[in-house]
Amino acid sequence: MLACLAGCTAMPLTSMVKLARTDFTTVDPAALRVAVRLPTSVRPRPRSVTLRLTVSVGSAAPVVQEFVLADLADLSELVGRRSDVKGGTAIYAYRLDPADAARLVALRSDLMARKGRGERGSLTLGVGAEACRVGDAPARVLLTTYLRTEAGGDFFPLVRDVDLREVAGQAVPAELPPCG
Repeated sequence: MLACLAGCTAMPLTSMVKLARTDFTTVDPAALRVAVRLPTSVRPRPRSVTLRLTVSVGSAAPVVQEFVLADLADLSELVGRRSDVKGGTAIYAYRLDPADAARLVALRSDLMARKGRGERGSLTLGVGAEACRVGDAPARVLLTTYLRTEAGGDFFPLVRDVDLREVAGQAVPAELPPCG
């Protein structure tokens, strides 16, 4: 199952405000974190969680960069999300691979150069993942994704409790493939 959800789909209002106030030109790529909450019977497949950035400037074709995220070794960073782990759910956390930091910095530098020339644009981000099931597939696959943009900062939800089986326009099969 591929679930790529743009930041505005089912996004809480407080998160919209947080994103609007975030200056992505100063975000440290090493501090960027993504977390995904899923039912315990559903897991992200290894090396399948991605962060997709789409930069649109003027009339030029949008530039899309997709980053495969690495597992977060230190789960203590999720301490603020413990209250979000409800019965029957688990949270998985990811970071930008250090090798991809240079790509992110280059994308940001290009955007800043264009802004310096007076070009206006926008940045859209999305989190995607391929998932598999452990045991029987659940009747509902509720997904919540989180983003953290600064070291020591809080994770905030991009989308909360989106049922992937009901997302219009997504290729969501009726049965998730088994893990393993």
